[in-house]
Amino acid sequence: MGKKAFKQRMPQDQAANSEAKGLAAAVKKTPTKQKATKEKAADVGAPTEAVGRPPKRKQEAVTDDAPKQPKAAGLRKRPKLEKRGIINRAPNQKLNVYVCGDVSAGEIGLGPDVKKVKRPRLNPNLLPDSIGVVQVATGGMHALALTHDNKILSWGVNDLGALGRNTDWEGRLVDIADADADAKSDDSDGGMNPLESTPTAIPEDSFPQNTIFTQVAAGGSASFAVTDGGRVYGWGTFRNNEGKSAFMFDKRGELVEEQRTPVLLPNLKNITQIACGADHALALDKSGRIHSWGNGQQSQLGRRVFERTKTATVVPSGVSIPKRAIAVGCGSYHSFAIDSDGSLWAWGLNSYGEAGIPISQDEEPRQIVHPPQRVESITGKKVKSVQGGAHHSVAVTTDGDCLVWGRTDGGQCGIDVRSLADENVVKDSRGNIRILSIPTAVPGIKATMAAAGSDHTIAITTDGKAYSWGFNATFQLGQGVDDDIEIATLIDNTALRNAKANWAGAGGQYSIITAPAEG
Repeated sequence: MGKKAFKQRMPQDQAANSEAKGLAAAVKKTPTKQKATKEKAADVGAPTEAVGRPPKRKQEAVTDDAPKQPKAAGLRKRPKLEKRGIINRAPNQKLNVYVCGDVSAGEIGLGPDVKKVKRPRLNPNLLPDSIGVVQVATGGMHALALTHDNKILSWGVNDLGALGRNTDWEGRLVDIADADADAKSDDSDGGMNPLESTPTAIPEDSFPQNTIFTQVAAGGSASFAVTDGGRVYGWGTFRNNEGKSAFMFDKRGELVEEQRTPVLLPNLKNITQIACGADHALALDKSGRIHSWGNGQQSQLGRRVFERTKTATVVPSGVSIPKRAIAVGCGSYHSFAIDSDGSLWAWGLNSYGEAGIPISQDEEPRQIVHPPQRVESITGKKVKSVQGGAHHSVAVTTDGDCLVWGRTDGGQCGIDVRSLADENVVKDSRGNIRILSIPTAVPGIKATMAAAGSDHTIAITTDGKAYSWGFNATFQLGQGVDDDIEIATLIDNTALRNAKANWAGAGGQYSIITAPAEG
């Protein structure tokens, strides 16, 4: 049964599709706030796949110790570390989880009766004493959480299996458009599937006994979990530009279009980090090698697409950069890696300069970056984290600079671009600034991390404050209004005022902020 669609920016120029026509055409049109379908959080057509090689038919799947972690309550008994090949440490700091947004299927995790929260609210379904969340991941229209006792919770849209569990519900969905507005508060419309809108653990029997998780990651319709031994479980799907789904090849070499329960991804070993785009993923292993898989028409996988082998890209393959990588990051259709020197490497879609490869006013933009290229405009600084949205990106350096670049016409970059030199921006035919071509620091912010949604951004500062900016039609900025916000603005409400935020996640129409729980 369908659900209500949500408001999302959709550029009329369709800059991200496979037939991008160049900046000259792109900058002539102004984006409008529109509603998008529930099935995708991205604001443009999803890209198709890149080249790879599926396993042969009937071929069986290929099936350093870290310091010992404190034993958490309810944690499954662990075998001796030296016998388990531990390479990742599970987080153990319990978190308060704050949510905001106006959602269609419970992406804020407040249950079936609350779909709109204008300012960050503590989620009572994820309290530290009763649940003990230690890490959160935001996808386009779903979210995941890892708990202190090794459970994986999921909530949000499950149309394509992104929640990793059964959410079939026989209840009647209320048509919100026909509901009596006077009989309900502005944040309580009801009618959502309680099995989607309420954070619920994926059944323990979905995983082998004694499996210990250290990270969860979420994309558009795919989800992943990394174990302490560096193995990866995944579920959901990737989608191409025509809406076709593909997730992996099974042991018989048959294509699995949608994986609705967790499954081990046999080609990934010794993985330390995963990052997700709209329909692709990157994994970093302990040797500093990068692996990519999913859809890759915009070369976000770091390799070219061949029509005859498109679905083969669901098999992880290596991405080459000159030096050892220490972190990876994704935009919707572009990708990043940080090397051991703190330099930033990028590949994929660059129609608005989102990959960080400069675009000048008088030149046709380099729509696709391939192979991976160093972002030379970030000089003299070491990058420690990076994320991208649909057409903008944000990075944080070791000295706390919050660097932004890419599309600007919805406030995605959070600075007054009109004050910048002409050589740093690109204007449309009417003189309106559309692109910030050079990574630029957001004034007045010293950041520890930053998150990019499709068209909005949230930064967490060194003193634990959260700032937000960008597209805001669904209250994803947590500022209490639905107007776009062009300049980085402090999120200041009762719930967050005395909290010391340490992380933020930006979904398609919602946001999540966490802060360590006391005690």
